[in-house]
Amino acid sequence: MTGRHLNGGLRVALFEPFATDAEWAERELSLRMLSALGAKGWEAAIVHRTAEIEAFDPDLVVSLHPQVTPKLTGHLTMACDWNPPQLHASHRFFAQNERSYDGWLTANEGMRRRMADLFWPTARPLLTAPMYPSSPALALEPRLGPNSRLFYIGSNWDGRRFPLMLSILAQAGVLALHGRRDRWEYLADAFTGELPFDGHSVIGRANTCGMGLCLHLQPHVETGIPNMRIFELSAAGALTIAGHHPFIMDAFGDSVLYVNTTAGELETAEQILAHVAWARANPARGRAMARDAQAIFLEKFSLEVLFDPLPDLIAEARPRLGLTPAPNCAPQTPVDLVLPVYEGGWDDALQRLEAVAGQTAGPVGVVLVLPDGMRETVPDRLVRQLASLRVLRMEAAGPSGSRLWAGLRAAEAGWVGILPPGARPFPNHVATLLAAAQDLGVDAVYGGALQPMLPEEMVELYQAELRPTAIGFDAIDAASPASTAATLHPASLLVRRERLAAILRRDPELGGAAAAFLAHRVAAQAPLGCSGLLTMRAADRADTGLAEEHERLSRLTALIPAPSATAAPSPPPEQVTCYFDFDPQFAARLPRLSRDSDFAALPGDRPIYLYGASRGGRILQMALGKWENLTLAGFLDGMRKGRAWDLTVTTPEAVADALRDATVIISSQYVTEIAKRLLRVGIADPYNAYPFIVRHIRSEASRRLRDAPAQSA
Repeated sequence: MTGRHLNGGLRVALFEPFATDAEWAERELSLRMLSALGAKGWEAAIVHRTAEIEAFDPDLVVSLHPQVTPKLTGHLTMACDWNPPQLHASHRFFAQNERSYDGWLTANEGMRRRMADLFWPTARPLLTAPMYPSSPALALEPRLGPNSRLFYIGSNWDGRRFPLMLSILAQAGVLALHGRRDRWEYLADAFTGELPFDGHSVIGRANTCGMGLCLHLQPHVETGIPNMRIFELSAAGALTIAGHHPFIMDAFGDSVLYVNTTAGELETAEQILAHVAWARANPARGRAMARDAQAIFLEKFSLEVLFDPLPDLIAEARPRLGLTPAPNCAPQTPVDLVLPVYEGGWDDALQRLEAVAGQTAGPVGVVLVLPDGMRETVPDRLVRQLASLRVLRMEAAGPSGSRLWAGLRAAEAGWVGILPPGARPFPNHVATLLAAAQDLGVDAVYGGALQPMLPEEMVELYQAELRPTAIGFDAIDAASPASTAATLHPASLLVRRERLAAILRRDPELGGAAAAFLAHRVAAQAPLGCSGLLTMRAADRADTGLAEEHERLSRLTALIPAPSATAAPSPPPEQVTCYFDFDPQFAARLPRLSRDSDFAALPGDRPIYLYGASRGGRILQMALGKWENLTLAGFLDGMRKGRAWDLTVTTPEAVADALRDATVIISSQYVTEIAKRLLRVGIADPYNAYPFIVRHIRSEASRRLRDAPAQSA
């Protein structure tokens, strides 16, 4: 989908990584951003695939969900950094992807500082600008009236959010729910209808309702990052009822009505009902507040206003990222890249040569290592664009790694790198590595690279295509070739030729593992600098050949002193409750069940009740079945009675006396609300098994992906 205004303005690609039929907030946001870019007279397109980015050839790519996919092309690419980091801490590839971008459009100073801290050891420039998941500059007239209901929309992608609070509001007749019908079946009486994600229908419907509910997950509150609701409600001219979110309170002040959510869902519902009663009784004053909020939005936070800095940001970024070709008069640092070529690989060799010829650093030398029977020649056009070209011919019968060693020995430039088959350096690859080496004062430097993703690395999201994963954005562990390959791709290296002398003195005669072995030996000879920028797309993984030549590699490194082990990154904090828990501190105080071994501490002389008879309850039931001394008496549920998995389901109030002599385990994501309800019937110390359930589900997902057949790109 495109919005074209060919007037010499910017060309911006909005990269939405999900399939076109995926109903995610990013779909609505991309359409709103497309509208705002069009209003500024810029050429814009929504893209979902790498090929679409290449075809559109934009000045800037804006990625709406950078945790799901890395930077994919050589174009200047900025990430919308508006998601709390806690939401993605469970998957290390989310962090790698997020770090691969050229810059970040950040939701607050804390997010900007986070990236500045992460990349402090590297040479990369920090490029940021403010951005929020906002709305176009609409000014719809407020329509609050005595019969207005609260507009609320959600996809419930993470489960039933705020079930008790929303049920109370629905029963009071003040709630107008929107979204997918199947996600709101438990509140069908309040469901008003589905709305298309078309960039304007949601805002239009909020305007019709007259007022709206703006609630945040706890990580949004903790990080001070707003979601899209405050902006769309302000654009719609709807009176907003919001929780105590620091951004909203600071930016919108008394133009919004506030509720204290920390007391729990029941008390929050009572506060909301009081605000609704006031608004219905005082519609004129409510409309005046909505106009004040809308004026703040239009002045400071509309997408058109937020896009204003982009031209200057692009103009600043291009030379700092090496995307601007070096002037002819600039002194050239001699660089040779070694290109091994195998039988049948001439077309790929030409594509690699084209990429070398297009480097913004200026002419780069090439050492081309061909099998003896290959008689193709490099076109004169390409030869003229290279600093030098040396062609070696070797017998095809020898180990493939010997071609790499021979090519490196033949290099004559001061700096040397390798370009394996299938590798495609981005235009700024050499320029940014040389700049990083000079800035950091090192004799070897590396950058980020894209490599093929393994099936077990896939995230279960509706992606438009199987994409590569980013590598090169974690500390390097040089203890072994395998540990080095977990972070460093050989194609991303640039090394002073003198530093390679000891490594090249003897050919290890390796096969496919030669490049990874070379990278390991370079990394072991610290210091190794990092450009902090992704500038390479590789066809092979960094660990190619290691498994097949493991035994030989063990012998080759047996007499080499091992460097100090790199400290493993700290694991993410244990998740003790769902992200939409209003009072996570309460949940954190409860005793926990996190691992199988924790069940050994449960008393064997007390019956067990599981509060939660859905998926979590079933997981706990199966886990308890492994312990002969533990007896499961039944399930508890807040709203229903009956049977589940051959056991009774009842409410805690119905069996309050029995619970006082039992062990109660929370097997649901609504930890705090359940714990407070249990407290009202005299149960003060239930076990919280949500950490165990989360760990089990993640392990199950990883195993399923690991066992799945490989997918083709």
